[in-house]
Amino acid sequence: MAKKKKKSRLKFFKKSLLPIILSAVLLILTTITYQLIMADKFYPLTFTGNANISFLTEGQAIRKVQANFEQRLQQKLEFNGLTIDPATASAALDYSSLISSFDDSRRGTPWERAGKQLQTLFVPHKIQPKIYLSLDKQLDNIAAQIDQPPQNAQLIFDETPTPQGSPSANIQIKEGVNGRALDRNTVLRTVSDFLLTGEYNSELPVKTVPPTVTTNQVIRAKEALETLIQEPVKLTYGDKTWVLDAKQLLTLLGLTKGDNLLLDKDQAYIYLKTMAAEIDQNVQEGLFEFNPETKRVTAFKPSQEGRRLNLNQAYELLTEAISGGTVKNIPLPVDIVKPKIATSDVNSLGIKELLGRGISNFAGSIPNRIYNVGLTAGKITGTLVPPGEVFSFNRTIGDISAATGFKQAYVIKGGRTVLDDGGGVCQDSTTLFRAVLNAGLPIVKRTAHAYRVSYYEQGFPPGLDATVFYPSVDFQFKNDTPAHILIQAYTSGTTLYFDLYGTPDGRVVSLTKPIVSNQTPPPPELRQDDPTLPKGTVKQVDWSAWGATVIFKRTVTRNGETLLNEVWKSNYKPWQAVYLVGTQ
Repeated sequence: MAKKKKKSRLKFFKKSLLPIILSAVLLILTTITYQLIMADKFYPLTFTGNANISFLTEGQAIRKVQANFEQRLQQKLEFNGLTIDPATASAALDYSSLISSFDDSRRGTPWERAGKQLQTLFVPHKIQPKIYLSLDKQLDNIAAQIDQPPQNAQLIFDETPTPQGSPSANIQIKEGVNGRALDRNTVLRTVSDFLLTGEYNSELPVKTVPPTVTTNQVIRAKEALETLIQEPVKLTYGDKTWVLDAKQLLTLLGLTKGDNLLLDKDQAYIYLKTMAAEIDQNVQEGLFEFNPETKRVTAFKPSQEGRRLNLNQAYELLTEAISGGTVKNIPLPVDIVKPKIATSDVNSLGIKELLGRGISNFAGSIPNRIYNVGLTAGKITGTLVPPGEVFSFNRTIGDISAATGFKQAYVIKGGRTVLDDGGGVCQDSTTLFRAVLNAGLPIVKRTAHAYRVSYYEQGFPPGLDATVFYPSVDFQFKNDTPAHILIQAYTSGTTLYFDLYGTPDGRVVSLTKPIVSNQTPPPPELRQDDPTLPKGTVKQVDWSAWGATVIFKRTVTRNGETLLNEVWKSNYKPWQAVYLVGTQ
């Protein structure tokens, strides 16, 4: 009995297996056949515009789309009686999307490709190629007939007395009116879609253009003006008061820019800056001097706090007050600006001993040059340089001109020695350079003079000078000590001193004697006729100097460690004497 059942199951299995195998083979053969047939063709349900390119090769599809495209180019499009002619629009169709779409459908694993092929049997695939059009001229012509600019809402303030007797009756509103403009982007899309599908909406696309200044903005401004007529806004600081009334507010209203602000921010800031001019006070940094006997620092010009009107906060308070706020008296917000160093803190900055001194002589200088040397020293003396900061000679002195108190003396300018504002300032930069060298501090910027100047070699070898020319040529050094450095500058007779005080950190400075080489004699003197001088008069305006290369070395050590090991090289040109000979 069991044998019988087993034979029956085997017979049933053989009978069922054959159809399954045949079905699988048929499916595989069908799939392979489909793959071979569609290898170079677009899949079913593939469209470009209204063109069905299913089962077409790339070339066939492009030709079909191109034929439709060129046929539609010859048709003119009518929009509410206005015409657009695609034939004159330099239209071009980019077929790359067809090719890339065809290639994308063939990418991926066999299973991914099979899934894409199955999907195309049920879901349409639309390819949208890019169309290039040049319709600017045609659209300009249409826009000229269609476009209407919007009209901004206006606020009219008439000071003529009215029968009502109320000032607010003089404030009138002219409502804003929307404009209209041709919707160029929609027109371009419409024409492009027509070239692909042959269909379009003949209603000309027009968009509404709201006015820059809306009626709501003007209503808000009217309400603010009416409020200020009843009660002006008062802005106060100390014993000073500024009144903002309706007439003043008219000049500040933001009714032109359309940024939805009640106040024009630029105009409001200009108005507030008139108050700032009376309120603001620059901070004054103290200037100090060190007494070597007491080893204490005292102020000969105490530091002083500054103050500055906070324009941003003042603008916000003003806006709130005129926007219906209940507060009509505004204490102006003023920020206090603290000096970098308070006078009371100066003796806690580590200024204890002399770190380095620079000396130079200026005997033979004309009175104006002597004056400029002293003026410059006075601008620098008492300056504090915090740890880690770079001192700038130009930033400290500022503009060197008659407007800042300097007199004319000889300077090197444009390859000549000429009279100009500030002659003698380089005596100070040179002397400070020497002080910094001796203190062992890092020098950030230093430029030698174009030629050897006799003032800087009075008792000193060449190569120890530093020129400045505001604002381009500067002398700078860095305070790399752990404490502040105090600069003191003063003259004694015809000698200038620069002293640097601070906290010694054990550094030792070694300077070699400058070596002078490549000495070149000055060119022959030059005599030039000058019709402004009396005949027979000879005036020297430039002095001869030997050219040379000067080198010296500086080594700075501390506890056996080398901090600086540098070579300073100065190249001086030979300089000729120049005389003016009068011919008048």
